[in-house]
Amino acid sequence: MRKYFLGFVLAVTALTLSSCTSDNQTPNGEIPDKPSAEAPVVNAADYANQYGSFVFRVGGGSVWCTINTQPNFVICEHREVDVAYKLPTPPESCQGAWGYQAKLWAFQPSEGSTADWFCSSGLYSDPEGIYDLPTGSKIVVGAITCYAADTIARCDNDSGQYLALGSEVYGFKN
Repeated sequence: MRKYFLGFVLAVTALTLSSCTSDNQTPNGEIPDKPSAEAPVVNAADYANQYGSFVFRVGGGSVWCTINTQPNFVICEHREVDVAYKLPTPPESCQGAWGYQAKLWAFQPSEGSTADWFCSSGLYSDPEGIYDLPTGSKIVVGAITCYAADTIARCDNDSGQYLALGSEVYGFKN
């Protein structure tokens, strides 16, 4: 009987402690599916900027993304006024903005998660005058593929991790 009681106490304790932690990795809203192989692929060169990055607005909405080739990652972002989801709790180490920019590496970085929020002190790139990635299409740069699902960006790496960001939704898979 004591063994069952101890198991019950441990289970309740684990459940209680897990409900106290903040999990910024939990999807908030409906995450778009990975695009099909048949989804049209745009010419990445049309989205290149003078810094060697590839910048695009997602479906004409409020989210834009920047894919960098060296090192290979993507940052998707939007302005604070465009956010309709509940902002995630920032870590103590972040002294900048949290919950407006998401980052996905093409590979596992030496520190941190492959897909997560990005602590910033301002916009990563300038969204003015950039091309739209049309809804239903995708752009492929290196090991990063980004897809426009209406006004939600979904970017995947070749290892199956992703980030998703829209004005009402966000999500990560590590």
